[in-house]
Amino acid sequence: MAASGGKPPMDSWRIFPDVTPEQMRAEAERQAIRGKLRAAMQEKLRDPYAVGNFEDPALTRWYYVRNHQFDNFKQTPKTSFLGIVFGIAPIAVLTWLFWTDRRKMKEDWRKGIGRNKASIINF
Repeated sequence: MAASGGKPPMDSWRIFPDVTPEQMRAEAERQAIRGKLRAAMQEKLRDPYAVGNFEDPALTRWYYVRNHQFDNFKQTPKTSFLGIVFGIAPIAVLTWLFWTDRRKMKEDWRKGIGRNKASIINF
């Protein structure tokens, strides 16, 4: 059956020239297996007479990884750098900023200038 408009049917070999026919067949088989598994899971999910809990292996793996992520953590220079940049640096910068601003405000009060309008903390 030809496609509408007199065009020849779409040839997947022209769309993906670097994929061999064996690879395309293997992918089609994998898609068929995934489709069967998906249909079986949907059937189990929608069974009104099922007894017990439905266990999804993907969710089980996800929960395990989520709850045990620090068991397999490997410290690298990148993770150390990110920990410093996003953990320690913001606290240090904010501490320094508020400390210097407060010191400047106290100096202005001692001189009798009053409240510093360019201050971060305007009370």
